[in-house]
Order: sequence, then structure tokens, then C-alpha cells
Amino acid sequence: MKIKVKNIQQLGSVSKLVRKSQSLDQETAGLLSGNGLTFISQFENGKETVEIGRVLNLLEQLGIELEINLPPNLSDKTIDKLKEIHDKYVG
Repeated sequence: MKIKVKNIQQLGSVSKLVRKSQSLDQETAGLLSGNGLTFISQFENGKETVEIGRVLNLLEQLGIELEINLPPNLSDKTIDKLKEIHDKYVG
């Protein structure tokens, strides 16, 4: 299922719902993702200054994949560079 995310509060709420659907408490989710209970709580409650790297790691551990939609009409040069970035990190 795909949903459009507009803010950190929404992303935190989605993460919380998925975590609970997997019968994980915050402490366990924190341990699995290398984060502490405080971080998980702050993120799920929409704290806007949470670290993006830690959020991405938590989402990965929960099986949540993020995608971005790029603006249309990018130059061929930009598209080529984006493909290089994708291949470097995703393969």
C-alpha cells in the first residue's frame, strides 16, 4: 500500500501503527533498530527534529520502504546522475 506523507507527525503515526501490528513494543523496536526508547517515542509523537538516519533505520527494520517522487521534466544529465546514485545505493 502506498500513502503520501506530508509531515513527520504522519510518518511517526504510520510507523507506530506498523510497529503495533507486528506486536512490537517501543523498547523492542528500539533495540532492533539501534535506537532507544526515548527516540522511538519522540519520533512516533511527531518530534520534528528527529535524526533522519535513525528514522530510516527504524523504518527499514519495520519493513517500511520509502520512495520519493521527483519533479517532472528533469534534464537528461540529472536523470543520469540520479540513476548512478540509485545504482550505488540500491544496486
